[in-house]
Amino acid sequence: MACSFISASLPLVLLLATLSSTCWSLQIPSARHGHRISPGHIRSSVMRHMSSNNDGDDPSTDSSTKVKFFELDDAFEDDGENVVGTKFFGGNTIKEELYIPEEEEMALELQKVKPKQTKEDSEYNRFQDANAFGDDLARRAGEALQLAINKILYDDSTDDSVATWKENPSIVWETAFPKANNAGGNSPLMEMKASKDFYNKLDVAILSAKTIESTADTGVVEVRWDVGAVWPNPWESRVLLTGTSLLNVRDDKDNNIITLLKQVDKLDGNKPSDIVGSLTSQLSPRFWDVYHIGMSPSAERDPRLINLSPSQLSTSRGNKGLLSSYTLSHLPPRLVTEPSLVDTNGRFGRTAQALPNHGFTTAIKTMGPNKEEFVPVSPIEVSISKVDGQDGSLIKWTVPVPPEFASKAVLPLPVIEEGEDDEDDNTSNDDALATSSANTPSKTSSPYSSRGPNTPAPEDPQSLKCNYSLRPPRLVATLSYAGNPQDEEVTELRRQLYQQVVENDGFKPKLDPETKRPVFFFWMNDAKACFTRAGGLGMAVYEWRADWAKTNEIGIELEC
Repeated sequence: MACSFISASLPLVLLLATLSSTCWSLQIPSARHGHRISPGHIRSSVMRHMSSNNDGDDPSTDSSTKVKFFELDDAFEDDGENVVGTKFFGGNTIKEELYIPEEEEMALELQKVKPKQTKEDSEYNRFQDANAFGDDLARRAGEALQLAINKILYDDSTDDSVATWKENPSIVWETAFPKANNAGGNSPLMEMKASKDFYNKLDVAILSAKTIESTADTGVVEVRWDVGAVWPNPWESRVLLTGTSLLNVRDDKDNNIITLLKQVDKLDGNKPSDIVGSLTSQLSPRFWDVYHIGMSPSAERDPRLINLSPSQLSTSRGNKGLLSSYTLSHLPPRLVTEPSLVDTNGRFGRTAQALPNHGFTTAIKTMGPNKEEFVPVSPIEVSISKVDGQDGSLIKWTVPVPPEFASKAVLPLPVIEEGEDDEDDNTSNDDALATSSANTPSKTSSPYSSRGPNTPAPEDPQSLKCNYSLRPPRLVATLSYAGNPQDEEVTELRRQLYQQVVENDGFKPKLDPETKRPVFFFWMNDAKACFTRAGGLGMAVYEWRADWAKTNEIGIELEC
């Protein structure tokens, strides 16, 4: 059934690609680590809107000049042959034509840059975060289980400072996950080892843990996990399962061993044992992933539970009306990275439309001999709020962290330095890695920028921050929208959403603890944040999508 869907849908997709010029944009961190970041870099460091290059360029020209950029005049030109979208399917034809060796080497140089920050400022130790692992037994059990998983999935080495995880021979295991008869029966770790051979990729991250009850040497610990997998089908569907496990353990502190006695697994949602239903909804090919299949792998989607149970609505005191046009969703806890800044350039600065440079922790090689595998995740969430007592708006991006990267105990933090020392070495080789000034037009400038040649340079952003956190469960209501976070229309849609959800249907909005205002946000479903396990967030991909699809969303957070 799935294969016939692909066969039937591809001609339609190719037709759509012929009817409109497809474009996509790529963002990599352009300024080297440790440099002061200009507003021009913040908005879009290297955003290229590309089309096929069949213009007979001089072969002696440098490779960086062979990229043709869309201009407004040719945005709708179509000769029937050179439309980018028609070449996306079945391979990386366009991607290889646009391969620029010099810029790929830039990614290698960025990876070699050593941070000037202290170790404490440049790393986040997940298991030392009291918000995720609030007591000693929870921390020891979570860290020991994660290391045992990593040995199987990633061949990670042993850490003598972490407790050894063992399974009791008579372990009791209640789970929705299927068990293979030849994989070890009731052993969760052996089942995981067998599953690794089936999936194209399998990742498991222990996000948090809390002790439910404990005695001198035993305890009951609830752990929260993410399971990500790449399904072995032609389009390599990327699935994500979230849930919790209740673990009965014996803690032998003298020998630094934690033994699992019983494990009960539950999936998030109304049906905690419906593994088939949880997978089926993610296996079908998504239209826009197929449309841009030659440019990036399928994205790992942040899970949304739409069929809400009464317990998930117990404190919201609302009831969605029959004529209401919004979507009500429950989001499970996730590990996220949250770059933020204070922007004084206003709506026309368009700062919120792209991830800021200080949110990246690495650079990714996508082509050439050192090509790296990466995991795209979506959506990128943007929230814009007023800053009391000062000019400007607080812009915060929230990016879910994929389990492949979240499985590491220590995660790198971005290097943020705004000192004067970097301005004194403008002639250094490292400075060659930075893109051209925001005041100087270049071939990598976005053709969609609202700034004209005589427009004054935007002001530097303030209060650059970035951190990881465990996002709590959320109840949200959203409306579909085709535009960008700082469009003028967003204000009116926020008002309509508030009227439907709060005034008409009686839901209680969640208020910002500082401003005491409702918490609105914007989901960029047309954007993918790309992670590697070694380095973290290294690239963002912004896809073209038709306005009629209205793939982005405006949302409000509700009490749950």
